[in-house]
Amino acid sequence: MNRWLPALLIVTLLAGFRVLSSAFPETLPNFQPLLAPLLCSIVFLKGHQRWALPLTVWLLTDPITSLIQGYPVLGWHHLGIALGIAATVGVALVARRHPRPVPMLVSSVIAALAFYFLSNLVSFALDPLYAKTWEGFVQAQWTGPSNLGPTWIFLRNSIAANVAFTALFLIARQSLPQLAVKSDAA
Repeated sequence: MNRWLPALLIVTLLAGFRVLSSAFPETLPNFQPLLAPLLCSIVFLKGHQRWALPLTVWLLTDPITSLIQGYPVLGWHHLGIALGIAATVGVALVARRHPRPVPMLVSSVIAALAFYFLSNLVSFALDPLYAKTWEGFVQAQWTGPSNLGPTWIFLRNSIAANVAFTALFLIARQSLPQLAVKSDAA
């Protein structure tokens, strides 16, 4: 049980943070570090733990956040999420070769950028709010629909949340030598 306690705490905190962020989107829209746990898990954990933590958080919180934000529990927006998660997995597999602090922080930024671009690309392609023109593409990637505000704020908050989580994970990893030894053996 002791080895699962930190993971359960992280899942609980991330789930609560995600639901609260979705409930108050005006305060910090998309300030949710869900890519960072996936990135750090793939890089530093082994076996089923590599996937269990981020998958559990996402499966438990996505239906709640979708409903809070007015989206269906299963909808077209999940295509963008799936593509973004796939990109994050790709970034993590590359980052795994050099799991040092600076490359990990850069990887969290790259994962956030890829997720943002791909999810907004799907929004542009499928959401009737966006004209299927260059201007509509720029609107999906940067300015956002007039009634929702600029999408670049989501990018900024996603990068900030993912870098903050990754940094905290790296600090915790250095503070807990047994975690560093176990995950380095992976």
